[in-house]
Amino acid sequence: MSGLQRVKLACLAFLLAVVLSPAASGAESQAEKLLRVIPDDVVGIVATSGIDALKSDFDASILGRIWNDQNTQSFYQSIKSQLVAKIDKEIQDDDARNSVGVIFDLVQLAAKRPILAGVARREATQGPPVCAFAFLDAGPRKAEIASALARAEALAEKGEIIETTIGSLKMHAPRDADPPVYWGWVGSYLVIAINDAEGSAIRYLASPRSAAPGYLANVPGGDDALAVYVDLQKAGDMVAAIVREEGDDETMDVLSVAIKELGLGSVKTLTARIGFSGPEIVGDAFLEAPAPRTGLFAALRPADISLLDMVDPGAMTAATVNCNLASLYDTVLGAIKAASPDEMYPEVHKAIAELEAEAKLSIREGLLDSLAGPAVFYSLAAGTMPEAPTGGMVGIAKLKDPALFEKTMQAVGDFAAVKSAGTLQFSSQTLEDGRTVHVCVIAPLAMLQVMPTWAVADDYLVIGSSTPLCSAGLKQLASRSTAAKSFRGTEKFRQVAANLPGNLLSFAYVDSQVQFNQFMMQAQQFWPMLTMLAAQQEIKLPAVLPSLGHIAKDMQPSCRYSWLGPKGFYMHYQGAGIEPSAAGVGGAFLGLGILMPAVTRTRQIAQRVTSGTNLSGIGRACLIYANDYEDKLPPDLETLVEKAELSPKSLESPRKPRGFDGPSYIYIAGQTVGMAPGNIVAYENPEFCSDKINVLYLDSHVAAETRQDFLEYLEATYKRLGRPMPQVKFKGD
Repeated sequence: MSGLQRVKLACLAFLLAVVLSPAASGAESQAEKLLRVIPDDVVGIVATSGIDALKSDFDASILGRIWNDQNTQSFYQSIKSQLVAKIDKEIQDDDARNSVGVIFDLVQLAAKRPILAGVARREATQGPPVCAFAFLDAGPRKAEIASALARAEALAEKGEIIETTIGSLKMHAPRDADPPVYWGWVGSYLVIAINDAEGSAIRYLASPRSAAPGYLANVPGGDDALAVYVDLQKAGDMVAAIVREEGDDETMDVLSVAIKELGLGSVKTLTARIGFSGPEIVGDAFLEAPAPRTGLFAALRPADISLLDMVDPGAMTAATVNCNLASLYDTVLGAIKAASPDEMYPEVHKAIAELEAEAKLSIREGLLDSLAGPAVFYSLAAGTMPEAPTGGMVGIAKLKDPALFEKTMQAVGDFAAVKSAGTLQFSSQTLEDGRTVHVCVIAPLAMLQVMPTWAVADDYLVIGSSTPLCSAGLKQLASRSTAAKSFRGTEKFRQVAANLPGNLLSFAYVDSQVQFNQFMMQAQQFWPMLTMLAAQQEIKLPAVLPSLGHIAKDMQPSCRYSWLGPKGFYMHYQGAGIEPSAAGVGGAFLGLGILMPAVTRTRQIAQRVTSGTNLSGIGRACLIYANDYEDKLPPDLETLVEKAELSPKSLESPRKPRGFDGPSYIYIAGQTVGMAPGNIVAYENPEFCSDKINVLYLDSHVAAETRQDFLEYLEATYKRLGRPMPQVKFKGD
């Protein structure tokens, strides 16, 4: 296995450890205390203080109140019981069903305690120069977690888990793991490490440091529901070393040039911490990037908070930024040209030139050069405007050259209309005040009252998701001199903006109460459709979503802003945490709607993968047998159970239907390891396969073959063996 393949496996295992770590969201937090036992030369970490330490703070938060509400719990338990029943019905194997329960119990217990996962550099003569690790401080729950871990280990086949010595400690490890993996207990700490045969990851577990390293010191923290630290310089050096180990110096040279041109070479570390503060969630982040800042960073300019005078006082959300898009464009193209002047850049330049010639416009000297940079965006909730009952978005951007912008946009409209073959239409309308607005009509969106509309006024571009919203934006722009009639003059703005720092780069506001109520209203409209999709999969969902208006009334506005400090970029968030949560739930609703019809297909694919794993085990057992019997393969598969320690379960395919009397796998006997590597040794019984068939070849690789390819390879195998090919019957024949 190459060094690059080994590091891919190590990174995958680390990511799994991070995913399984609970991200539930002064004094040293439980997560911070774990820093005392992490190894030297850390590249990155992610940590949480655990549910035991966070429960009281979480329960006091808005998110905690929503989760603990009786309506939410009844809704959750109803869905959970339906899904559990469905899974029990679909998982035919009792052992597999038990395995799911055992692993779930272990994860639930682990989530209650502080967990830290990370990556560190290591001195190594072989393999990648990095190890991954995860520590769990079991504390008073050690006996429970140890018992759950023992039950999980018992799920493995006999001999698959071995005991190994790491330093002076006895650990457990999977047999023949590459890269090496081990886990075990050091006092009250449960540790898992990857690619750490020397035991450097657990050096401080038995003798913790007297104080934690200051990795998280750049941002304030409290309970640390989630804490993240990454040394980007070390991470870059580590990647470079791995790539160069593979002999791919050219790729590394290209990456190095691109990073330098993009201005990312000076970025040092990233630190972030999230925790609870009363009913709200507070998050802070810091990107260490000392001056001089070039490339992408040079395009960021101080935000003008006065642009919020252009925002409707009833806005549900509002945000302002100042970014030089032309500079970003130049930076990206410059990086491509510097990194790949003879290959990638000519292709990109040609594609842009062809597009500009066909559309009769200039992207850089036209569209981007006409924009000044400062911009503000806001949204109105449904019901705010009678003319726009569904609400919508408005954007206002400062123009450097209004005439050039209008000319470029006219070319864009003509080009888009031609390319859309009539499905997209542009038209112009004159408003009561004499201004001309340009409307883009796409039939499906127009039915949802979405018709992007834009106009230019007073050197500003105003664009709305509908014509009434664009008109409202124009009126607000005209009255911006009266701050009291704008969003900036509201009490809600003053509430969230009381402590805004200097050198502001961005600002975003959300009326959490209004947004949450609107989200719930829209979700309820789509819920009946989702319940019907679920019913088709024999899952009965609750008829309505939980009522949470009594909690929503206590939600305060949230804000997120970033600013530039002497050492780099800072970000602060404070709010109910509803904005990302609502987006996640909305995505979950959409995902469930897409997923429901695919449940059966997904299960089939999973079963096929498991069946292929069984064949891989059969292949290994065949080689073990051949090593003891003069390179001859066994007379039948059952012999492998007796002579090569193959588990009997490996001879049963999860795709085999209940009541099917035939074997799961068909074996071609009478072969030796010296025959053609492309010979088929065993394959799934085609009588229960309607799609691809898993096939084991003599060189031990397993592939999922189409029906046509399988028959071709099977015929070639029997021809080489000098035997007639038996008749093959597929499912449905």
